[in-house]
Amino acid sequence: MADVVKFYPKDAATDPDNVLEQAIGGFSEVLIIGWDKDGNLDARATLGLKDGGDVLWLMEAFKHNLMTGAYTGEPEK
Repeated sequence: MADVVKFYPKDAATDPDNVLEQAIGGFSEVLIIGWDKDGNLDARATLGLKDGGDVLWLMEAFKHNLMTGAYTGEPEK
């Protein structure tokens, strides 16, 4: 049986569910930060991020890459 490939439109990332769906299977640990549907800041993380120190390190590493231009938000080709 062949694998089914789902194609997303160019603006698919406007829907958070699409972003999460496209990330399935691509990460060993994750931290999700966002605004819930009531407008409250919320976060979820996998159990491998054992404590606040691990989460803070991940956020600071991302911030550093964002500020230095190493991460542009564009998918790798």
